[in-house]
Amino acid sequence: LYTIKFEVGWPMKGPVVGIDFAGVVEQKGDKVGDKFNIGDEIYGGTTSGTLADYAVVKLEGVAHKPKNASWIEAASMYVTYMTSLQSLRDYGKVSEGDRTLIIGASGGCGTAGIQIARSMGASDIVGVCSGKNEEFVRGLGATDVVDYTKQTIRDYCLDSQGNIDPNKRFDVIYDAATHSGGGEDYKDMSMKLLAPATSGKKHGQYVAINGVASMWMRLFTIGFPANQHMMLTKANSADLEHLANLVDEGWTNAQGEQEFVKPVIAQELPFNEESVKQGFELLKSRRAKGKIVFNMENSG
Repeated sequence: LYTIKFEVGWPMKGPVVGIDFAGVVEQKGDKVGDKFNIGDEIYGGTTSGTLADYAVVKLEGVAHKPKNASWIEAASMYVTYMTSLQSLRDYGKVSEGDRTLIIGASGGCGTAGIQIARSMGASDIVGVCSGKNEEFVRGLGATDVVDYTKQTIRDYCLDSQGNIDPNKRFDVIYDAATHSGGGEDYKDMSMKLLAPATSGKKHGQYVAINGVASMWMRLFTIGFPANQHMMLTKANSADLEHLANLVDEGWTNAQGEQEFVKPVIAQELPFNEESVKQGFELLKSRRAKGKIVFNMENSG
């Protein structure tokens, strides 16, 4: 069994260490039916914890492992790719030709978001990251990059007169950085950069995967305006099957070329006390490019 380390607290029921996993079915319940059998290679996620030799999972949280993904790659996918897919498809409503901004583009959800946006036909995909990660982010499919150490996303959108250029507004802003541990808050600035509704074109959508306490309160009470969203990932085996297909079969881009989802691994670590501490420190540093994965077969 391979798992990826992840730590989640509120609003879940207590702390959870490990959500993502990939492994082999050892046992199955009576209600599983014929969809999965003993020995099947699967991947997915569970809030019961996966940083262990065995994990107990629900049927809606698993799918057959992508054939073209390694165990390590498959173990890295659930949280970031499910979050990005549901954010961009269900909340952002990304459609072909949309102009999309990915904030936190070099992190786990950001790297996934760039690839998912490409698979959905987004034309301009602008990534927000530090300048040292620009080449990396462009390599994933971003068409342009905002170096947040040199300019704000608003500055990036200004014309020569200091006004927001209508052609630089965004149809979808996917915020994978706000309230992620570094004090960032892109919400107010992002709302001012959304494209307005026009004939035959939806209003731009802002989708965050985290937020300050007031955003969490709105999520569970009065909700948000129609063009502002804070999402919670939902276990969905059909979405996992779709993601596996993007890895194995890919999609044809506008140039007629075949592209594929390729999970980004920041570091693979053995499963021992020292490496677990190392993995947590790398995660807390917020400098990991992609996902941190623990190989449960390697305890050395």
